[in-house]
Amino acid sequence: MSDDGDYRKVDPSRLEQFVTKLFSAAGVSDEDAQFMGHVLTDADLRGVHTHGTRFAPRYVEGLRAGGTQARPNRRLVVDAGAVGLYDGDGGLGHVAAAEAMEIAIRKAKEHGMGSVSVRRNGHCGAIAYYAQMAVDAGCLAFAATTGGTAIAPVGGIEARCGLNPISWAAPTRRGWAFNLDMAPSVVAGSKVDMVRQRGERLPWGWAIDAKGEPTDDPVAAREGGTLLPIGGYKGVGLSIAAEILCGVFSGSKFGETGGGSGHLFQAIDIEHVMPLDEFTARMERMIEYVKSSALAPGSSGITLPGELEWQKRQEYTTHGIPLDGPTRDGLREAAEEAGAAYDIEL
Repeated sequence: MSDDGDYRKVDPSRLEQFVTKLFSAAGVSDEDAQFMGHVLTDADLRGVHTHGTRFAPRYVEGLRAGGTQARPNRRLVVDAGAVGLYDGDGGLGHVAAAEAMEIAIRKAKEHGMGSVSVRRNGHCGAIAYYAQMAVDAGCLAFAATTGGTAIAPVGGIEARCGLNPISWAAPTRRGWAFNLDMAPSVVAGSKVDMVRQRGERLPWGWAIDAKGEPTDDPVAAREGGTLLPIGGYKGVGLSIAAEILCGVFSGSKFGETGGGSGHLFQAIDIEHVMPLDEFTARMERMIEYVKSSALAPGSSGITLPGELEWQKRQEYTTHGIPLDGPTRDGLREAAEEAGAAYDIEL
């Protein structure tokens, strides 16, 4: 196994096809396998490697071990006008999440707004993907999910609050959509795990150890320690709010109770309030105003949420996706187990 973070570029199309083969070999439907290949590669294309194809071997192992259902009975169990509740039946989280957002979009087109909760689901990856789905349909979007419990409450040192990412998104007249995707912690838990895999140290200010002392040790941060919330009590509050919306309200896991991940997907149809062209014109004026600020010393420019990820996509689509050593090793081992050719590197 590689013990460093050396990066090599891989071909996006070959990567997507390769990951699709891994899921097909694990017994999921062709449609689900193709979607998993697409959605995980999409995260890497946007530079969100924490939620990209590095997770594929883990998901495949879950399918083989039976912890994840390869052929779940996913279904809408509550359908009440603008709201709904979707049951993932312990299957691949990404697939159920996308289906739930599709339902929310349809409800928004009919009622002006659609809100679909999801229960008993698996890890659904980068939450921005689902918000982008609604934006592409001419909607404002909100998406959120429960995550691993790894933040201490204010005044405590033990993990009691989740790394519950949230995303707000809106269409623009530019190549990219405004898409804020953030955890309530200073850094995503998966980023700490990637630092650990590469044998590196954490920046100070990311985590505390089991005694509540600052640490730059990724092992101490994840084994008995906790990740620091953004803005102190404000980040803790965001975490708990997402836990209520996604866990408590959906009937899913929250804290140490229940089972399966919970999500919330919402879409607001812009055309129910104003013409889409008028909205995007107003968005353009807002973006121009924000970007008109004088630059700070050393700054090369002002970017908004979603813009950097769009820039990464343009670069990586043309020149290849850089994947670190541990990620490539994991994919190579998964290929051997699946009897698939590892042919993704440029």
